[in-house]
Amino acid sequence: MKYEERSYRNRMKAEDLEYFQVLEFETDLFLGVNRLAMNPTLPQVVLKNVQQLRQSIVGYNKTHPDFIRALAPLAMDNSAAPIVRDMLAAGIITGVGPMAAVAGAISKYIGEILATTSKEIIVENGGDLLIKTQKNRRVALYTGNPEFSDIGLIIKPRKNALGVCTSSGIMGHSLSFGKADTVTVLSEDIPLADAAATALCNRIKTTGDVAKGLNWIKTIPGILGAVIIIEDKLGAWGKIELS
Repeated sequence: MKYEERSYRNRMKAEDLEYFQVLEFETDLFLGVNRLAMNPTLPQVVLKNVQQLRQSIVGYNKTHPDFIRALAPLAMDNSAAPIVRDMLAAGIITGVGPMAAVAGAISKYIGEILATTSKEIIVENGGDLLIKTQKNRRVALYTGNPEFSDIGLIIKPRKNALGVCTSSGIMGHSLSFGKADTVTVLSEDIPLADAAATALCNRIKTTGDVAKGLNWIKTIPGILGAVIIIEDKLGAWGKIELS
């Protein structure tokens, strides 16, 4: 796969954090930590763990060939590696294939590693975010829609890491069956947030689907909030503070 430069990363840097990139095939992480937590070995530690996580996924697919290509939920396998179980569970809860949760699942485990040395953590993985913060931070939502060209979310201090995961029916390379400009979902269960964003976006084909989509996302335990933007309409539910 050809590498695509992610120029938006230059605009997302917070001045109080130190950033670095980890790239392993399709996995492209942009990570922020406290400056005192940054050291020369940290990128290599993260890279090694990314390689191990990817190997768990690829290895499972060798014995379960439907895993990577499935667009519908697969049965839970309690003997699988933790990251695979997380992806299977997220798919079952939201009604999508397990790979819909892959970015969030990788971010979850990398976030746990960074949390051993840093109180402030940002893991950006293909537009999906894991955030652990002790201060208010603004997350910009890139919609590609001139009606909502300068909109963002305020993420307040919290004890646990938060997943802020986004899916789009018109931007990016990820498969989507919807037409929304952006759908963003919040959850402390990072793989669930990722899968739920995909599942919700799949449901949004016209502006008339916004209310129905929000009513659906409300029914999923563990989801804290969601934002849907399509054409000239914005719908939000839950613990959402727009700015």
